[in-house]
Parts: sequence; structure tokens; C-alpha cells
Amino acid sequence: MRTAVRTGLIALAAVTVLALATPVGSSAPARGGQAAAPNVPVFAYFYQWFDHSSWRRAKIDFPLAGRYSSSDRRVLTQQVAAARGAGIDGFLTSWKGTPTLDSRLQLLLHVARRQHFDVGVVYEGLDFQRHPLPLAVVRSDLVTLVDRWGHQLRSRYFGRPVIIWTGTDQLSVSAIRSVRRSLGQRAYLLASAKSAQDYDRVAGVVDGDAYYWSSAHPGTSYTRDRLDALSAAVHRHHGIWLAPATAGFDGRPLHHHRVVARAGGHTLVQSLQDAFASNPDAVGVISWNEWSENTYIEPGQRYGAQELDALHAYLRPGEARPAATLGTADRSAHQGPSLGGQGWTGSRAGAVLAVATALGCLVLFRRARTPPGRHRGV
Repeated sequence: MRTAVRTGLIALAAVTVLALATPVGSSAPARGGQAAAPNVPVFAYFYQWFDHSSWRRAKIDFPLAGRYSSSDRRVLTQQVAAARGAGIDGFLTSWKGTPTLDSRLQLLLHVARRQHFDVGVVYEGLDFQRHPLPLAVVRSDLVTLVDRWGHQLRSRYFGRPVIIWTGTDQLSVSAIRSVRRSLGQRAYLLASAKSAQDYDRVAGVVDGDAYYWSSAHPGTSYTRDRLDALSAAVHRHHGIWLAPATAGFDGRPLHHHRVVARAGGHTLVQSLQDAFASNPDAVGVISWNEWSENTYIEPGQRYGAQELDALHAYLRPGEARPAATLGTADRSAHQGPSLGGQGWTGSRAGAVLAVATALGCLVLFRRARTPPGRHRGV
């Protein structure tokens, strides 16, 4: 009987020590028991259109960094650092040829280079009414982009600049081909097709596809099947497949009715699972800072750093996420350890108490069985 008790106490101590050695963040929410995310680059869609007046329109939340201007170098430096700390490898920044966006792109490239952070470009090929820009404007913009910034835009992961052209679904194949010829092989030109059929139509004149699906419901068969079909079409033509992942969606500030709840960060994790399951060459998180459609993962007043915590826990399980300073204190610092943190928690304290109790029982058990003379050094 005593042997059984002693064996049980030893086992309890061993199991509890193993629990202590397991990182707190090693079981991120909604992982579904899947292995860690594949080793492919993860980007975030990024917007540089903000002026101080932009925050007066169609906003229901605001960043912890304040109602910033995209020309603020300090804020931009903090944004890149926070993204890197969460496991993001680069930004896909929205751009077209205007003096303001030109200067902001140059600023982003300077900051990104100092932090070893990739930058790709999402060329906004549609106007405010969602009509295609004149082809001559598109051609001039993209050639200028590569001529002026091609070296700085060279991707560490793909070896050339990556340009995503929005609005290709509204253009003829011949129109896209004419721009492709002007660029030559100096950049990878990705379409923005929304279906496998649409991609098949343009596959011969582009280098891949980036699907911007901000309002998807993750975890559904419809979502997974759509991503899988696009992936198969792109890879059948030997292209680059950039799969989308989203944190949630609320289009009501823009007079839409669709809402996809964030679910405490679980929506982003489930969406990442869907994206990685589609065998991507890269993943594009929607978005760093789209504050009108409420897809942002940049820390804000409503959710703090919730999505950055979830993203880091998914991409880098077991590692502590570096603290981020975004104008005001990172809200996660006031909410206990992050999903991927390894700080002192109630569960750890309980585990330590269990170990102490088990070891104490072992000591008492051994004393009860030890002859009295041994305690006197005899």
C-alpha cells in the first residue's frame, strides 16, 4: 500500500512539473489540434490614406495610437514594430500615383528597411465609384512604381517586387497584357480574381492572385471550398497564391448590413486556419488598419491588442509577444498575459502549489518509514 502511495505521489509531481514546463500560450484558441502554421510569409494589408480629418467619417472605433496622419513617421515606425512583434513579415500597402501617396510610400520603405520588413504594393486600379482607371494611367503608374522604387520593393521572400492589381476582373485580357509587357519581368503582377473561373481567364498574363475577401465567414465549407478552388487554379498555372485571412467585419458605418463578429480573436485564428489549409504561397491578413470596414488588427479602443495576441499565439506558439508602444499603452498590458505569453498565471500558481504539496507528502512519507536513529546521524 505504501509503495502504491509513494508511486502515485511521484507521478503527480512529475506530471505537474511537465505542466509547468509547457508554455502558457502553447494551446491557442480554436487551433483545432492542428500543427503550427506552415512556414510561409504572412503579410497585412496596410492603408496610408489617413489624414487627421479622415477619422471624422465612418468610424466606430479609433486606434490606441490616436487619430493619426499616415505621414507621421513616429506612428509608422511603431506600426511596423508592432506588426513584426506579432509575427507579420510585411505590409501590402495601398497605393496609386499621387504626390501624397508617393511620399508616404517612400516613408514606409525607409522605415521598413530599417526594421527588415517587407513591403508589397496593392495598386488601386479603381476609382471611388469602383470603375477602372484609364489604362494609360495604370500603365504609367506601375512603370513609375518599378522604375522609382523597384529595388526597395524587392521582396525577401519572392525575389522581386510584388504588385497586386485591384480591378483586374473588370478589364480585358488584352488590357492586362499590355501593362504586363510594360513591366516585363521586373515585378510579380498578381490579379485580384474572386473565383477560379475569373483567374483562369487572366492566368496567362499575370503571376498569381491575391483574393481580398474581407467579409468571409471562416470555418464554413463555402469559405474553405472557395479558397481551395482559387488555390488549385493559381497553382495549376504555376502562379503565386496569396490567401486571405480576416479578423472580422462590420460594414455598417458604410451603410452595409454585413457583420462578422470577432469572437475574442477566434475569428482571426479560424480564418488563418482556412487560409493555411489552402496551400498558400503567402497569407494576407485583412487588415492592419481598415477602420471603416472594421477589419483592423491594429490595437484600438474597443479590442485592445486582442488580434495581435491571437495572431502571435497562432504563428509563434510558446513565444512571448514583444510589448508594443502605439501612442498609448498597449491594452494587453492591462489584461494579463497575452495568448502567447509566458507570464505568471493562476494556473501556474496552482501547479506550483501541487508540486509543493506532492513533494511535502513524499518527505513526510519517507520520514514515517525511516528508522529513528537515522535522523540523529547514527
